[in-house]
Amino acid sequence: MKYFLIGTDERNKNPYNVNKNRAIDIRLLTRKTAHQIPFWNVVKMDFPREGFFPDIISSPCTFLDKICMEVVSMYEPDIPFKVVKIMDKKEGVNRTYFLPILEEVDCMSDKTQFHVMGKRVIHLVLNKEKIGQKAVFKVKGWDARGMVVRLDVAESIIRRKARGIMLEEIELEEKKE
Repeated sequence: MKYFLIGTDERNKNPYNVNKNRAIDIRLLTRKTAHQIPFWNVVKMDFPREGFFPDIISSPCTFLDKICMEVVSMYEPDIPFKVVKIMDKKEGVNRTYFLPILEEVDCMSDKTQFHVMGKRVIHLVLNKEKIGQKAVFKVKGWDARGMVVRLDVAESIIRRKARGIMLEEIELEEKKE
């Protein structure tokens, strides 16, 4: 089974400076600490002229529209969500998104390549055995924006005509027998 990083296609005119009021402390976006984040959140952002709201916003953390949230819930019903209203008061625009509290899976392969200076990942390789049956997750130790989804999840999102998203296939290391 293939896996993909799914997130915002930055070539579009997307909302920017999302969470500029720091309403959501992104350090608390773990299963252990997410209870400290309120269920309802109002997040400020800047909205560009001729911009649109993509179905997935991946910066500074992952926000899903209702359709993408429903798809993720079909495949991973145990993922908790917080409700987020992002708004630009000056432009008079807003939209409701859902903030998934994704499980961090320790599945980075030894074949993952890091930058010489530090821990920045140059080429990610996942260990298929460590992923197990997970369909949607974050990779522990990797700070990429977006989330990792299995092929069937990506197909379900695309079938629902998701707008403003990008997919990038992630290499898998499979056990040789």
